[in-house]
Amino acid sequence: MTVEGQTREAEELNRLRKEVARLEELIEINQRLHSCLGVDEVLQTIVDVATRSLEAERSTLYVVDEAEGEIWSRIAQGDDVGEIRLKIGEGIAGHVAKTGETVRISDAHTDERFNPRVDAKTGFRTRSMLCMPLQLSDGKRVGVLQVMNKRDGPFTDEDVKHLGVLSVQAALSLQNAQFIARLSSLSEQNRRLVEMLEQRLQDLQERKMVSMKHLARGIAHEVNNQLAKVKGGAESLPEDIGELRKMTAALLRGDEVDTDELRYLLDEGIRLSVDGILEGTAGIEEIVHRIRNFVRLDQEPVQFTNLNSDVEMVIKMCATDIEDADVSVKSELGELPDVECRPREINILLRELLWNAIYYASEGKAKDVSRLVLVKTTAASDKESVMVSFLDNGPGIPRQSREHIFDLFYTTKPEGFGTGLGLSECYAIATRNGGSLVVEDPGPEESQFSTKITLRLPVRIR
Repeated sequence: MTVEGQTREAEELNRLRKEVARLEELIEINQRLHSCLGVDEVLQTIVDVATRSLEAERSTLYVVDEAEGEIWSRIAQGDDVGEIRLKIGEGIAGHVAKTGETVRISDAHTDERFNPRVDAKTGFRTRSMLCMPLQLSDGKRVGVLQVMNKRDGPFTDEDVKHLGVLSVQAALSLQNAQFIARLSSLSEQNRRLVEMLEQRLQDLQERKMVSMKHLARGIAHEVNNQLAKVKGGAESLPEDIGELRKMTAALLRGDEVDTDELRYLLDEGIRLSVDGILEGTAGIEEIVHRIRNFVRLDQEPVQFTNLNSDVEMVIKMCATDIEDADVSVKSELGELPDVECRPREINILLRELLWNAIYYASEGKAKDVSRLVLVKTTAASDKESVMVSFLDNGPGIPRQSREHIFDLFYTTKPEGFGTGLGLSECYAIATRNGGSLVVEDPGPEESQFSTKITLRLPVRIR
């Protein structure tokens, strides 16, 4: 065999050995990529393999961000350069991401598509470059793989072929890693959502218990007042009857009696005792009637109700809170048509808004100013809806808080005084009954008030 033949045989043997080495390397790469789960781990593996297998100085893998119209990379060999972002179409990598073409150049700085900004940022000097898209079988581009500065000359056709095979594996591995990352993110979001819902249920339960405590305290206070009248009458009545019996017996014996005391017993004493008992029992009956109306135990979910009556009832139900807060509550009730709604829910809403107004009115800083709450009802000019407004002269709602005041868990109250559930639940009740709840600026005739929250309800639920 001639020297020339031996040389060709040696070159072919060397090429075959190199091809076998690359095939073995591809098998190893495939195994490594399938064992990677995180996106960053996949990116780093692809970059390391591309650099080593193509005998280059550095590789960079850009991921396509379709939402932002950009490509980004956090993985670059050498010094830590952080994250690099390019617009799709910017630089050679951006051009490949936009067109799907493979770019092979021997001197990047002579190519008008080259963006020297990345070199300036990293301190790396790019010379030769092989840039290829990471593309799925459906044609979708998920990234760009860029290999730079081949050590023993320009990139060859064999390098293009080898990188093409690697890019197919890399595209699939990158997509799988992104899917896993997305599933992990969704799982974490679901976990946080479950925690939030569990917390909300707990807060709602606690708030329900607080509401029941307030309601029970108010009812107990009113019932005790009425029972005191019954007790007073019941205790004095036997005494009055005993005195009357003594006087009657004396008269029958012919003894003298105090006619003024006898006349008082007959005209006033016994009557006052009986009146106290009757007034107390009537008061207790009224309380039971108001409670029954408040919870609407005997009504269907959607009924007609008169909001003026509901407002008056809720003010009476909150009498103890009003007294404890040293707040003056007044009402201006306009002529209203009956409204179609879920009365029990609307009563809860009215009570919550009144409590809110009472709380903030009691927080007024000026000691020489009366703490005021005004509840106003009006009908719209078209008679299609009615409004109930709650005004107070407390500190007021900061302008920046208005757009969040009905958000779940948002509160301007200090820690321990509010869960941020009350107004969000009020908003939900209002919308569920076809209405709305808004924060308004008090009108010129309402200048003494700082806050106005208005509930609007349609006369008929559509």
